[in-house]
Amino acid sequence: MIIKIENTAFCAEIDTKGAELQNLIRKSDKMDVIWHGDQSVWKNHAPILFPFVARCLDGYFMIEGKKCEYTKNHGFARDLEHKLIEKTDDSAVFELTQSDDTLFRFPFDFCLRTEYKLTEKGINWKMSVKNTGTKPFYFGIGTHAAFDFNGANANDFVVEFEKKDALTAVVCNENGYLAAGLDKKSLVTKPYCEQDNGFVPVTDSGFGNGHLFLNNESSWVGLKNKKNGTTIKIGTKGFPYIMIWQNTAGTPQFVCIEPWHGLPDSENTDHIWENKIGMNKLEAQKEFACEQNIWID
Repeated sequence: MIIKIENTAFCAEIDTKGAELQNLIRKSDKMDVIWHGDQSVWKNHAPILFPFVARCLDGYFMIEGKKCEYTKNHGFARDLEHKLIEKTDDSAVFELTQSDDTLFRFPFDFCLRTEYKLTEKGINWKMSVKNTGTKPFYFGIGTHAAFDFNGANANDFVVEFEKKDALTAVVCNENGYLAAGLDKKSLVTKPYCEQDNGFVPVTDSGFGNGHLFLNNESSWVGLKNKKNGTTIKIGTKGFPYIMIWQNTAGTPQFVCIEPWHGLPDSENTDHIWENKIGMNKLEAQKEFACEQNIWID
């Protein structure tokens, strides 16, 4: 079901499937910030990633001694119906809780809440995870918003980090898994060696399986149009990792800027859930929250 929200400056639609933002349209010029989801290129718009982000090696994890299988990367939240629990003209709140389906793959009680509220510059986008059970669990969470070129060429854009410091890349192999460190919990990093600190050029060659960075304390990362100076920004404050990805089918038409609390599997993973690098521990009855607001400057 599509839920519509609107204020004087923007309108947006959110699908209850995945609580996924479908569009974010600036009324003054009808520009849609979000990729429109052409299935021949990439069918998504801005999926929510939970209870893990990125790639799962061999399609399973071992959780509490049980083999929990996944047929897709990025967890299950993006593929399930979320319940609409609050709605105003300019805001909507969604919840996903455990079910027989989720307990089979993630044997914990939880409440994932996603809140959207339009502003005069874009949209506030908050996610929270509450451990509603009696035992702690580990999890990953992130977003995967695709920002549309709106007919411009890839070479017209650059990805800009708020802090203009030299970027540090997280090393992944050609299949998108973390490069093996000295042990299963070591993260391998290297200087990204960008020409201008904090700027990553966008080109027709794309980013392959993605370029993954440590967040250099930037509170936002943006897609800047070099010709008109417009920058679409996503909030990254508190997120330790940032993934940048483009469509790999056809000519690049968007860039995903993905703030993550989590990481892909390591190429030498032991598949044990709590050993997965980048996971977050949440005690029983505690709550974790993060914001990845989107705005235009």
